[in-house]
Amino acid sequence: MNIEKDTMLEAVNQIIKSNFGCCAEEIRKFENVTNNFVYSFRVSDRHYILKLYRSTDWPENGKIQFVNQLLIQNNIPCAELIAYSRNDQIYPNGYLIERKVQGIAADKQALDREQEIKLYVKLAELVSSIHNIQIKNYGYIGSGIACYESMTSFFEDEFDRLDDGLKETISEAQLRKMKEKFLGTMRDFEDLPSVLCHGDLSKKNIIVQNNGEILLIDWDDATAFNWMADISRLTFWMKLNYNEEDCELFRSTFLKHYRTAYRKSEFDSFESAFHIYSALDSLLFFISVGDKEMENRLKSHLDGLDLQ
Repeated sequence: MNIEKDTMLEAVNQIIKSNFGCCAEEIRKFENVTNNFVYSFRVSDRHYILKLYRSTDWPENGKIQFVNQLLIQNNIPCAELIAYSRNDQIYPNGYLIERKVQGIAADKQALDREQEIKLYVKLAELVSSIHNIQIKNYGYIGSGIACYESMTSFFEDEFDRLDDGLKETISEAQLRKMKEKFLGTMRDFEDLPSVLCHGDLSKKNIIVQNNGEILLIDWDDATAFNWMADISRLTFWMKLNYNEEDCELFRSTFLKHYRTAYRKSEFDSFESAFHIYSALDSLLFFISVGDKEMENRLKSHLDGLDLQ
């Protein structure tokens, strides 16, 4: 008998019953989800998603409700938030229940090149609207106001975390050069406003709805950065998941249809530097979950950087 599995399933049943007043049908756990425990279930012919958080402090307390409210106020399509708690004794780490969006995640679809191009056109239009939502200050959002007055100051502290976590993996000299190049570029873009950033733009978080329109799910990594940071995360994901030709095609498609009044012609310079942080942050994550293949790919990427 798997005691941990039985305990988790009991918690799932109790949470559903406490929120809906009845038992659920068709409870199914999503496999290969590393950050949290995620289940789908049905109550009264309606389908829902339940997410149980592994961490007590991530996502930040109050962020999910705040972001959901912002999206609704700005007419951005999003999953309907049903319940959210970080103090329920059934599962003290916290949980979220939302209505399941009727559609299929983009990474689960067999898209040909033309369909993929159309997907990135739609994504560019959607993200352009999201980035019109400005946030006070930079960094982790919490209940609405981030803590850092500049993006550079936030990432100075972030590099302390990376330095500590990667000191056994990357030399002190290499980390110092990466930090200097990255922060030097961040200082050149301090005039860009802080906006709502999804934080994990990738096909796994794009739902293609039954009507063909798209929406973004999983706002756990939402942050207050400039628009370039959010898109640089997307293009780094592209670099890891496409061959060079397709990466450039889909990247250029997205950028062509993305709308902003803020220094769009200078994105390449920012992106190149931000990919340093993206690689280091991803490396730390994949080391923590024991993914040696991704760890080696990211190390190879970092070793090939021009830090002059």
